[in-house]
Amino acid sequence: MIVKRIKKINKLVFLIAVRQIWKLLCNLYNIIEQPFLALKTLIIKDKDKSQMFLVGLFFLMPILTYLAARIVWDYYQYGLVLNGVGMVFLIAIIIQILFLMYLGYWVWKVIRKKY
Repeated sequence: MIVKRIKKINKLVFLIAVRQIWKLLCNLYNIIEQPFLALKTLIIKDKDKSQMFLVGLFFLMPILTYLAARIVWDYYQYGLVLNGVGMVFLIAIIIQILFLMYLGYWVWKVIRKKY
């Protein structure tokens, strides 16, 4: 009885994960192709908070990954986190700012058009 419930729960979790990943990939593709319509649908029509979170997290993930890897490597190599950062970090920050400016611009256009 418990094994059947666990199998059902696992099946539902798998189906929900597939649905969320599919919608995330569709939203990312639409943000590249038609950013205004994609964000308008996401923010105003669907109001799908989980997809808004996933899209935002997708755009923040490169810098978060780099920071986590940097902290782990610094602790492993030197025993502490170094104060100075190199050119790779600056390039990662610049790319991250460009991604966020692109996304922020289109979100601003959608919100401004709404009111």
